[in-house]
Amino acid sequence: MRGLQEDMAESKLEQERMQADLEASHERNEELHCINEELRRGLRNNRGQRERDEMENQSPPREFSTPFS
Repeated sequence: MRGLQEDMAESKLEQERMQADLEASHERNEELHCINEELRRGLRNNRGQRERDEMENQSPPREFSTPFS
């Protein structure tokens, strides 16, 4: 009987450790999700800025044809 009680106590401790690990994993997953979202927003902003820069750096259309062919 005492052996079963010890096994139950060990099992309960192991289950508590596993639960704590699971909760820590969930917290870390949430942190990573937030970091991912920040990176995505940064990429979108960077892409938009690059497109605006490219538009500004384009040469204006020529109004006159060049005398050389």
